[in-house]
Amino acid sequence: MPLEERHTAANIADWIEEVIVKFNIPPEKIKAVVHDNGANVVAATKILHAKHGYEPVTCAGHTLNLVVQNSLKSQQAISRCVGAARTLVEHFKKSELASTKLKVKQRNMGTKENMLLQDVCTRWNSTYAMLTRLQEQRWPVTATLSDPEVTQRGKHYLDLKPDQWGLIEELNQVLEPFHSATVLMSGEQYVTLSSLPHVVDKIKKLLQNLESPPVVSFQTHAKEQVTTRWKNLGEFKPESPNITLLAASLDPRFRKLKFLPADQVFGVKNTLQTMALAVKQQVRPTGSRNETSSTAEGTPSAA
Repeated sequence: MPLEERHTAANIADWIEEVIVKFNIPPEKIKAVVHDNGANVVAATKILHAKHGYEPVTCAGHTLNLVVQNSLKSQQAISRCVGAARTLVEHFKKSELASTKLKVKQRNMGTKENMLLQDVCTRWNSTYAMLTRLQEQRWPVTATLSDPEVTQRGKHYLDLKPDQWGLIEELNQVLEPFHSATVLMSGEQYVTLSSLPHVVDKIKKLLQNLESPPVVSFQTHAKEQVTTRWKNLGEFKPESPNITLLAASLDPRFRKLKFLPADQVFGVKNTLQTMALAVKQQVRPTGSRNETSSTAEGTPSAA
C-alpha cells in the first residue's frame, strides 16, 4: 500500500489508519508506533497519539546513527580525518591497480585479505566499519600507497598522517559501543524495546574521556545528543505511563530498573501492579462463570 499522496503528517497518519483496517489489526492491540526522525513522520505519530493513544517510539538504530554522524561532524579534526579516510578508500575502490597491489601487500605481510569498506552516512555503522577496516589494513595500505607504480609523484597526500591514524584508533574505541548498541537494537528474533533504557544508560557511562582533545569533544557532543534525543526515556508519570519503562520492568534482565532513581522505580512497579490487578479483575468473572458451568455439568442429577 504505497502512499501516493504528499507525505504530509496528516496523510501519513491517515495512511497508517488505512493499513490497520486493511490488515484487520484490532486497534486496541496497538500500543506504539515505531518511527524514524523525519519531521513529517514525527508529526504523524503525534496525530495518532492524540487520536488513538498510540505511543510514539523513535527507532533506536536510526537515532544512534544520527548521534554518531552529528558528533563526527561537530569536531573539525575528526571531520577532516573521516573525510580523508573516505577519499583514501574511494581511491582503492576506483583504482584496479591499487586494489590489486593491496592484495599482494596483504599476502606478503600476512594480513587478512579483506577489502576496504566505503561508508554511507545513512547506513548504520558504516563509518565505524570503514574505520575499523582501515585500522586493520593500515600497513598494507601504507605500503601500497608508497609503491611508485601505484601512487604517482605528488599524490602521496592520499595516505593518512600519523596523527590521523592515531585518531582513527581512538575513534574506533568510542564508536564501538554505538556499533554494539545498534546491532542489539536491530535484532528481529528477540524483544528490543525493553533493552532501550539499559542500552542508553550504558552508552552514557561508556563515553569516558580519552586523551585526544578531538575525541573528548566527540564524546561530549555524543553524550549531549543521546541525552537530548532520549530526554523523556527515564521519566515516568502514572497518568501517562512510559511503555518503554513498563516493558523493561517486565523483562527479567532489567526488571530491577537499576538505571532509574528509587522513586521512579517505585512508580513504575506500582503502576504495573495496578495494571495487572485491573486485567485480573477483568478476566476473573469469565473464569468464574466457566468454573460454575463446568461444576454444574459435572454434578449428577437427582434420581
